[in-house]
This record gives sequence, structure tokens and C-alpha cells, in this order.
Amino acid sequence: MDRLPVRVKLIISLTFITALTAGILSCRAFGIDQRVWDILFFIVLAVICESLNISLPNRVTVSVIFAMAVSIVMLFSPFTACMIITLGNAAAVFKIEGKYFHILNTPFYKTLFNASNLFLSSTVGAVLYWALGGANGSIILSEAVLPIFIGSVAYMFINSSLVTLLISSLLNKSLKEVWQDNAKWVIPNFLTMVPLGIILALAFQNYGHIGVLLFFGPLLLGRYSFKLYMDLRRSYLETVQALSRAIEAKDPITSGHSGRVSEYAVAIAREMRLSEKKIDRIRYAALLHDIGKIGISDDILQKPGRLSEEEFRHIKEHPVIGAEILKDIDYLRDVAEIIRYHHERFDGKGYPEGFRGEEIPMESCILALVDAFDAMTNDRPYRKALTVEDARNIIREQSGRQFHPQVANAFLKILDKGLLKSAY
Repeated sequence: MDRLPVRVKLIISLTFITALTAGILSCRAFGIDQRVWDILFFIVLAVICESLNISLPNRVTVSVIFAMAVSIVMLFSPFTACMIITLGNAAAVFKIEGKYFHILNTPFYKTLFNASNLFLSSTVGAVLYWALGGANGSIILSEAVLPIFIGSVAYMFINSSLVTLLISSLLNKSLKEVWQDNAKWVIPNFLTMVPLGIILALAFQNYGHIGVLLFFGPLLLGRYSFKLYMDLRRSYLETVQALSRAIEAKDPITSGHSGRVSEYAVAIAREMRLSEKKIDRIRYAALLHDIGKIGISDDILQKPGRLSEEEFRHIKEHPVIGAEILKDIDYLRDVAEIIRYHHERFDGKGYPEGFRGEEIPMESCILALVDAFDAMTNDRPYRKALTVEDARNIIREQSGRQFHPQVANAFLKILDKGLLKSAY
């Protein structure tokens, strides 16, 4: 922990102190339940749920533990419920990026933060549930739904906010970037788990341990379906990245170009507040925007000097070739259209169609600008790289001519904020 940034140490320390204080207060206020066998039963289920995690970007994981946590909060007093949830987390075995982790081989600071964060967020959620009248001995569904929903939202907000804050500090990324990368998966997961947690609590109240086990199978099936979906998404991205590397192997002069273009394009899309669906399409399009160069002669691609008019005519075919290669791949069909028009200009002087203004898809306009920026700021056989400042001036001058003004404005804002580390 000595090597951690001061900010990270502060976050972990404050989370631990706050969780410890919340634990002492909730123990004094609510005491500890005496149902030993019920407590052990739910600890085992919590361990199983926590161990079946699913990896998201930026080292974040989700699991079906939230459904179990909802049911535990509804069945036990706040302090006991939070101890069950936290012990289930501590005893779990996690699989992240192909490696297994548990309390014995996880860095101490991670164990401390995870346990503290989980205990704190679940304490707040449990106390809210009780305070709003959700706990009255036996569960009455009409009286419990609103309190458990409010408690669940509080849990989700505190838990995800603290995780986002820590990861942002560890990876030196903006809070907004980390949140956007993961919120689209974390929030639906939480909201889906609330009804399942209520069902598990009612099953236990009416049928005991057997009732919970009967509903536990469908819960794990839901987790398995989500894992398949995430694995499929990951395989899509890995396939696209492999294709991108294959393109750059053909034209080694532009090594790293597609990765940088992808980074810049996603940053602009976020600055412009485009939907996550469009951001994913832009990411794929940026990685594959030069795939059409597979159909261009190596003699032209690797020519050390300027191209002749005939050679440039061949080069101008690569957006169409790329789009034709991808158009019959279902999940890349929209990406193919972005690639087809990424050399169009806002003033209509681009290619292949000579589209102008709003005729050009916005995603293609974004790709056109970042492709040009990366080309300007890196060495080419026929010229040396421009400085970022010189490239910035060109983009400013060409706004409304070569580049879409809205895209140019968003990119200049990003440069001013210093968010594009690869550009410097």
C-alpha cells in the first residue's frame, strides 16, 4: 500500500473509517440476529454468488450477489445482513482476466476497500429499508417494494460511486470516462436483480431453505446468459483488434494509427454526448477504417514519396473496398457505412461520393477529423510530423470546410482539457 498514490490511500482510509463507524452504530441500534443456521446458509449462497463474477472494462466486475443482498436485507436486521454480505464477499474466489483471486492473494488494500465499500453501501441500503417501514416481522409485498427499491438505489449509488472514484485514481482516468465505460452495464444489472432479490426473500419466508434453492437456479441461469453476452462482445472487440493489427502489418509505416484514431474518436463521441451504441460503432469503425487498404498494392502504400494522380486514385478506393468487406457481417454492417464515408469533407470536396454537410453521417465526420489529425501529427515518408499546436490550428481553420464544425469544436475542447495523452 506504500506505493499507492496519496489520493488512493485517502479514499481507502476514509471508506474504511466510515464503514467502521456505520458498523458500530448499526450494531448498537439493531443488534445481531441469533438464527445461526440461516446466517450460515445465506453466507454460503453469498460466497457462490460473489464467486460467479463477470468482468467489465476498467477492472470492474458485476455478479448476481445483488439479488442475494436484497433478499438478505429483507430477511435480517441491518447489521447482521451487512455482515453476511461482507463475509460472502471476503470468502469468494474471483476470476478477473483469466486469473483467480481470493482474500489470501488479493492485495490488502483491495480487500480492505472492497469489504469497507460493500459494508458501507449495504448498511445505508438496509437502514433505509428499515427506516421506511419495509421490515415489520414478516414481508408484506405491498409495503416492502418501495423501501427496498429506495434502499437498493442508495446501495447502488454509494457502491458504484466509490468504485468509480478508486478506479479513476488508480488508472489516472477521468471519473466521467470510468463511469460511462461501466454504468451502462452496472445499472441495468442492479435494477434487474432487485425483483429477483424480492422473490428470493418471499421464497425463504414461505418455503424456507428449499424455496430459496428452487429460485437460485434461475438466478444463476440469468447470470450465465449475461456472461455469454459479455463474452460475445469481448470476442467481437478482439476480432476487430486482430483485423486492425493485420491491416497495420501490411502498412507498417502507420503502426499504432488505428489505436490512436479509436482513442480520439471515442473521446470526441463522449464530448458530444453520443449514445453508447454509437460510441461502440465509432470504436469499431476507427479500428477498421483502413481495412480497405488490403485491396491496395504495397508499392503504393509504402511509396516513400508523394503519390502520382493515378496512384492517389487507387488509394481513394479504400473506403469503398473496406465497406464492401464488412457490409455482410451482421454486427459490423453499420460500421461499414461509417467507414465508407470517412474521407468525405464538410464542403463536399471529399470522396467517394462528394457528400457535403449533414449528408455525411456524424460518426464518419468524427472519424474523418481524427484520422486527419493523427496523420498530421505523425511522420510520413514524404514529410515530418506537425506539432499538436500546428495541427490544432489547421483543424480550427478547416472547421466548416474540411471538418464538421461541431466535431472540430468538440475536438478542440478535448485538446484544451489535455485529455488525449496519446497526442503528445
